[in-house]
Amino acid sequence: MAAPKTHRHLHIQGIGVASKEFRAIGMGSEKDVLPVKDRKAHAAALVGGLEQAVADIDDFMEAQRAAGVPSSKRGMPITIESRPEVPLSVGTARSGRGFALLNVKRRWPDEGEEGGSIDQAIYYAVPKTVERLRSELDDYKNWKGENEFSDEDILSNVFEDDEDTSRPLHLKLFESAGQIRPTTLQDLWTDRQVSCPTLREDFEWEVWTRSGFQNSFDRAIKRFELQTIGEPTVFVDTVVRGIKARPDQIFKIVQASAAVVGLRSASSFAVDDLEIQTASASSQVSRLVSRVRWPKANAPVVTLLDTGVRRSHPLLGGALPTPRMFAVETYWDTKDHSGHGTKMAGVVLYGDIADLPKDESPIDVVSRLESVVVNPPKGLPKFPAKDAIPRAVEAVETVKAVRVYCLAQTAAEEAHDGLPTATSGALDQTIFNDGIKTRLFFAAAGNVPHSKKRPYQLSYYANRNADFGIQSPAQAVNTITVGAVSLKDIKSKNLKAVAPAGDLSPTSRTAQSWAKLYAHKPDIVMEGGNFVLEDDGFYCAPSTAHMVLTTSAGMPSTAFEPVGETSAATAACAGLASRLLAQYPKLRMETVRALMVNAAEWTPEMLALHPSNRDAPKLIARFGWGIPNEKRLFQSAGNALTLMVEDTIVPYCRSKKNSTLNLKEMKYFELPWPKEALRALGGKQVEMYCTLSYFIEPDAHAPARDRMDRYASHRLKFEVKRYGENHEQSKARFNALSTVSDADEGSVDDGWLLGPRYRHKGTLHHDIWKGPAFELLDRGGISILPVKGWWGDSASFKRYEHPVHFTLVVTIRTPETDGIDLVVEAAAAVNPANWVETPVAVVRT
Repeated sequence: MAAPKTHRHLHIQGIGVASKEFRAIGMGSEKDVLPVKDRKAHAAALVGGLEQAVADIDDFMEAQRAAGVPSSKRGMPITIESRPEVPLSVGTARSGRGFALLNVKRRWPDEGEEGGSIDQAIYYAVPKTVERLRSELDDYKNWKGENEFSDEDILSNVFEDDEDTSRPLHLKLFESAGQIRPTTLQDLWTDRQVSCPTLREDFEWEVWTRSGFQNSFDRAIKRFELQTIGEPTVFVDTVVRGIKARPDQIFKIVQASAAVVGLRSASSFAVDDLEIQTASASSQVSRLVSRVRWPKANAPVVTLLDTGVRRSHPLLGGALPTPRMFAVETYWDTKDHSGHGTKMAGVVLYGDIADLPKDESPIDVVSRLESVVVNPPKGLPKFPAKDAIPRAVEAVETVKAVRVYCLAQTAAEEAHDGLPTATSGALDQTIFNDGIKTRLFFAAAGNVPHSKKRPYQLSYYANRNADFGIQSPAQAVNTITVGAVSLKDIKSKNLKAVAPAGDLSPTSRTAQSWAKLYAHKPDIVMEGGNFVLEDDGFYCAPSTAHMVLTTSAGMPSTAFEPVGETSAATAACAGLASRLLAQYPKLRMETVRALMVNAAEWTPEMLALHPSNRDAPKLIARFGWGIPNEKRLFQSAGNALTLMVEDTIVPYCRSKKNSTLNLKEMKYFELPWPKEALRALGGKQVEMYCTLSYFIEPDAHAPARDRMDRYASHRLKFEVKRYGENHEQSKARFNALSTVSDADEGSVDDGWLLGPRYRHKGTLHHDIWKGPAFELLDRGGISILPVKGWWGDSASFKRYEHPVHFTLVVTIRTPETDGIDLVVEAAAAVNPANWVETPVAVVRT
């Protein structure tokens, strides 16, 4: 049998058809609150707590008067705690009339602490709100009704009027509340509680503030003569500021500014590099340089956000002009101050230098480089990580280019629980840009800490580093998060490798410890080297033989150095993406991202640990979607068709009847489907890989309000036409306004690895379907559906009717069969007007 013919992927746009009108099917409902036993006594306790909580309101208001807070906005924060093991009901809106929700904490008591789980919410109350609360608590005390709620009775805001006037306002809040009390500095601390500063000394704070109170905040800072750190980072309705101050000084800022909604620890990027011996200078350098063919002037660019690059290295200079070297602080040197960035540059351009052909064949370098120093040279003050990302982008984008960004640095001080931070929020915001001119970042998942004094322990590897969460900012939903895998199978009696070839690299962090997966992370993994067991059988050390050989900043004395872990993996991914863009220069960034995951595959070693489909979420939390198969990434084949479908959607529109915002449209795609080829295959088993990629604008404060569903400006999801449906029935299953009456909402959609319940997390949705070819023949339609995010909360954001890009990548893989070519048949079904780039090989055929 002849090998399947190879082709370029099919790259098309404009085949999606928008619905004329759209309403999503299905509504959620709040759970009922367990009633209190004695409502009068409960109400009296809440009233007493309220009086105690606002006892100092005059002091707050006087301090705010001095800071210039308008009189109508002067007030103070108060804390409401839940009853033990009763979730605090805070509603769903961003704030209420004069009673803004600042943050929410859902927590379990510390070990040894009595009682059940306790939630808390911090509200900002002005005097009129306090009076209204007193009155409403009095109504609540005297109410005789039952605490029952229908599915339609959803309180979107605890301080909005309730349609049922027979019930007191804010019933769920009062029923779920255990006490009202004054707000402490610890209440405002939204980072890990153990890291909350308690000493009477200066500390570097990350202060989250309300955007409308920046003038009073600045006046308070000036009044108390405090030092600011970095630049303000602006999100939807919050601004993140850096301050150096004692805890008592920060409380004065809270009191006087009326601005503070949360406090965290400030962070910066940190160099995380292996402590292994470098390789000596090599006579091979000049021979390699003579073989290198440097990139063209319009070649794709990889921008390294790192420690700088030693461009004098003969293998780097031809891809990195001096004018393309920057630092986020103008007084920093742009040269590599630690050696890490130079290593990354070599991996981007060459991969593993040890794997380059040993003959005299040319070495084509298809990517250009840019370098931005994002962490300070030794001895200089720290620079906020959240500021470094946008400033680096601003520096390089004065020159137009097709570029991707490599961020092999982590903000180690930030939480590892998967929730957004200021830095990951800044990264998501930078990637989104305006939803059209988006950017692509590759971010390292981070490494388990180790050093010569505290080596990596073998016991960590038994659970594949389950206790070490992915480091910030790699939890950003818009980025491609890169973990590390060990691939080199070196047989040696003297080396006892920790990781089997094809398994997780020993120090690669994972998402297994995340309490809830808001996004499937990591996305992919690549070579990160291995560790070997030391003689004591307990500790492990990096293995030079298993690492990636790359360029060294130690030239001329040292030409090459080994490098590994998630840094090397991230640089390799960025280099791979740039080579993909060199072959397909018209791809959107959403498409490159989708292709990287769509082409990924798990090794047999990974699958052996998770043999059941039920284990798929855990499999992804360890290994992402696997290692990109470069053959599948770059080319389709007669038995492996890849469709790259790019489109645009407008998620929201403003109601013609009132000012409310509604989801505007869904889009449906009748794909160019190789029907004859699939029909000929009959009952043979085939596979379909579906990947949806898009970017969102973040509201970084949403998780602190217990509204992670509002972190994203919008969300999208895909649903595939089911076996036995026609296209109209498939569309009707998801549109409540459809006129099709025979849509089968309960029809079975099996065969998926994850299915719709698990796949729609983050902003990169991937799933794999397996089944007989005759069923796949009937699945050539896909719906793209919008899901509400913070853009739909208020028309004041002015994001309605704002378009955003998305990409759908679909791959069909079938057995190799003579006479069948999926690509040729699918290409023939494409309207010439929809080609982005005509696949020459297909046309020639």
